[in-house]
Amino acid sequence: MLIRVRFKDGRIDLAPSGTMDEMIAMSEIEDYLGSSQWVVLGQDPVRSTLRGRYTRPLRRNPPKSSASKNKPL
Repeated sequence: MLIRVRFKDGRIDLAPSGTMDEMIAMSEIEDYLGSSQWVVLGQDPVRSTLRGRYTRPLRRNPPKSSASKNKPL
């Protein structure tokens, strides 16, 4: 998928969505066109996969212990 981006020099172009996190981290772009409006980097909240792995315990589907698997019904 291509996303419309505005580079630091004012040039507007299309960029592959897979490179967006890297371009944001390298400060190559000023803003990009989101689903309905321009997202201004440094001003608007931006989602990124470069933040690192989630290290807190999982709450939605905790792993089942092996002891509970061996219980008779």
